[in-house]
Parts: sequence; C-alpha cells; structure tokens
Amino acid sequence: MVVTQAFIRTTSTLLARAIMILLSSHRAKKKGGSWRNEMAFFVVGVLVLSLLSQLLTLNEFISQELTQDQANDTFIMKSNPLAMHATGEQTLQPVPNPNRTLAIIMGSLRGGEISWQTMASNVLDPSSADLAILIPEDDINAMNSSLYKRAKYKWTFKNYEDWGEAVDLINGTEWNGTGWRKLALEDYDNSASVFGGVEDYSGSGAIIFMIRWFLHNHIRENNLTEKYDHFMVTRSDHYYQCTHNISEFSVGNRNLWIPPGQDYKGRTDRHLIAGSDNVLDALDVFPTFMRSNWVRKKKRMNTEKLLSRVWEEKKMNVNYFDRVMFTTALPTDATRWTYAEDHVPGVPGLLLKYPVEYGMVQDVCPQIKGDDGKEEDIEE
Repeated sequence: MVVTQAFIRTTSTLLARAIMILLSSHRAKKKGGSWRNEMAFFVVGVLVLSLLSQLLTLNEFISQELTQDQANDTFIMKSNPLAMHATGEQTLQPVPNPNRTLAIIMGSLRGGEISWQTMASNVLDPSSADLAILIPEDDINAMNSSLYKRAKYKWTFKNYEDWGEAVDLINGTEWNGTGWRKLALEDYDNSASVFGGVEDYSGSGAIIFMIRWFLHNHIRENNLTEKYDHFMVTRSDHYYQCTHNISEFSVGNRNLWIPPGQDYKGRTDRHLIAGSDNVLDALDVFPTFMRSNWVRKKKRMNTEKLLSRVWEEKKMNVNYFDRVMFTTALPTDATRWTYAEDHVPGVPGLLLKYPVEYGMVQDVCPQIKGDDGKEEDIEE
C-alpha cells in the first residue's frame, strides 16, 4: 500500500540520521567537544519522538484498514452465500426467517399423491408454510406418504369404535348436570349428523369435532400460537387447481376464511384459515355446544349449522374466498359419507366427490389439461 511504503521510507531516513548524529557525537567526544555531545543527544531525542509518533500513526492506519476489510468481507459473504475465502474458510450464511404459517391436515390421508402434490406446489410452497398432520394411529400407510415425510409436526389420535368415549374425555359423562348421552339419545334422532360416530348415529359429526378438540390441545400444548401467525385447518383430499397462499389472508380482527359451497345452511367444515388470536376458539366446537343452553333446542342439526352457531356465539367474522380446491378420492379410499363416482377431467385415476365444488373452481383457476394438452370437462 502507498501509505505504508511512504511510512517505511520516512522511518528509514530518521533512523539513518540518528545513527549519523551519534557517530559524529562519538568523534567529537574524542576531540573534547562536550557541547556538541549534548546537542547530538537532543537531536536524537527529537528524532526518536518523531519515530514514535510515526509508529502510533501507522498502528491507527492499520486498525482502520482491518476494520474496512472485515466490512468488505461481510458484504461479499452476505451478497454471495456460496463465496469462499482463499484460506478455505466457509463464509457466513444468512439466518433464515422462521416460517410464520402453519398448514394442518386432519383425519385419514385420502386423495392420493396426485392431490397431495398440488397441496405442496400450490399451498405449502407459495405460503412458505410448515405442515402438521393429525391422523389416526392405525393409519399404517401414512408413513409412506409425501405429506408425512414433509410434516414438521406429526400427531395421532385413537380411532374409536364408539366416538362417545372420546367425547367423555372433554368433561366426563355429564354436562350441566345431565349425561350428554341422554341429551343425544332423547333429543336427537340418529339422523342428526352432529353426533355421527357415536353409537349408531350416521355421519361423522362427533368424529370431526373431536379431532378438532385433539388439535386444539396440540396447538395449545406446543404454544404454536406464539410461533405462527396464520393457520390453515383442512383435509388431505383436496386438489388445489391453482395457488392458495395462506400467508396473504387478513386474519386480524377475529377473521375466519372459508371457501363457498357445501354450506348446507351453515358453514363448511372442510377448510378454514384463521389467525393466532382466534384459531383455538374456532376449533373449540363440541365443548361450546355441550355447555350451551341451546344444546337441547335443536332436534336435528348438521355439522355445518353447528359450526355456524358456535362461531356466531364466539363473535367470529366469517369471510369467503374464491374456491381454488375441490374434494377428491381414490377408488380405494374409505368413507363414512359420500362415495365418489365422477372422474376428475385430465387426471387419470382420480375421482371427484362433489361436482359443485369442481364447477366453482373452474370459474377461478386455469382448467386442467389432459395428456394431449387439451382442456377437459366432466362427461354428462
């Protein structure tokens, strides 16, 4: 460096002069010139002080250059994470921001890899979302699925023969001084799907709401409302025909987001987006139902009506988004309710459970193209 070279030249000159003065002083001493000796030592002292000043200046300059070099290295490493120093040392890696969105799948894994891959490409990836799954403990095929392998959180629940035993876990066998089974047996006929899964009641109401209760507990026990801002609670058998970015939804002010269709005079129970401030309340359905004073006033109630009533009581702001997914099935999928019959156009081997959902998606998303590149419709 130019400044360092100039310093070396100056220092060398000062040292040479000091040596010459000392030699001259030595010769003068032999001739008896004491005043010359004193003068010589005075000059040498000045030169030494000047030399020390130069050394201090050099030390400050070197420190500033080292600081600048470190700043330059840091900039290079941040702008090019793959850069390496000449010494072979690894550069600093930027610290990634943690995902603040959590997608949760509940229930048995259905719909197959074709559907699951659309969730990965059109939901999880665009949302930078972590994945959690809550599945039956006897779902032995789940561990081979892409969903299971991708999931950050893996929880299971017991698959009850009588889901009334699961309901007993909430508050025992009684609510408001009365056995809840007495409420169910006397006030609801067995077509009321809200108790589906309990004894001989049809449908799956008790099952889906008890799974929500299990999920509620997992979120609370793992303190997930402190780790995530957006939550999506859904099922595994949705085919996402276009992008569904969960992180873009406004979830403040107790907002809930659901897709339109299949409401059955209530709110759909198949898909939900909530925030950290209301996801636990949104999942707290059966306990609210059992504690309420209107539990005995609804002789027949489906799951959608119950969900609507509970969310209304909890003062949720329910919003709708354009539907971008439809429910699917494989020919081998088991179900307690609707069996799929129609084939999904352009997706061989995949069945369509609810054509009305499919129709709504086609108004929003680009159509699926078959193997020949042509758009296909459901056969009439």
